[in-house]
Amino acid sequence: MTKKLLLALSAVLVIGLMGCSTPAENTPSGNEGTGTETGDLTLEQVNHFLNDSSGLGAGGIANVVQVIPHAHIDGPKTETPFYAFVNFKYTARDYIKYQVTYLSCTCRSADVNFWQTAYMEMSLPASGNIEDAVLRNISFDTEPSGHYLGGFWGDSDPTPAGVSYETFKTEFLPFFEGKNAAYLEALSTMWDIEASDYTDGEGRSDLTVDTFSGSSVSANNIIRIINAVMDYHATDEFFQ
Repeated sequence: MTKKLLLALSAVLVIGLMGCSTPAENTPSGNEGTGTETGDLTLEQVNHFLNDSSGLGAGGIANVVQVIPHAHIDGPKTETPFYAFVNFKYTARDYIKYQVTYLSCTCRSADVNFWQTAYMEMSLPASGNIEDAVLRNISFDTEPSGHYLGGFWGDSDPTPAGVSYETFKTEFLPFFEGKNAAYLEALSTMWDIEASDYTDGEGRSDLTVDTFSGSSVSANNIIRIINAVMDYHATDEFFQ
């Protein structure tokens, strides 16, 4: 591994740890892609280096990667500008596959403060309108073929409130599948979900989103990371 690559990866870690920093999208006009006057790296610079200077991206040895901003939310509903790492992107015929690694629960002690990885598929709608893009699949374990572990659940299992990953997998995650960007981006927390929406669909009539009230950090940051990846999805050349 080259010295430059080590420096770039170190920068990614620093960006992730400095969760209170302002995302690159808010860089003052005139500084885009060049850093601030103090010499701070921008996301654009980091992503450019990771994909174009280290064997990643188009024509490289691995798929394109991206550091993306997202709004982390804790139990008391305090929001913190934070960062996630899209470590896989692959365009299929009418959808794109993603892996994204992010920190969900920040209330645990450092020795178990694991990051977790979600596998997602987002559609490329015939309309070409990002609002029509649909979350086809989300998983924290196998991707749809069942051959590969595309995700990893890093939160407590069960959570301190007693909700297992299996409950998230069978009740919470399926709710978001099939929903379009226009609907998803209107959600900020689980409490924005209408009860009638949550119980809509085969086998969901007896479910309640309140099941996850004591596990809101995990639930709410799932919503946040879906929307962060959808925002990244919107930057794909398909929508330009």
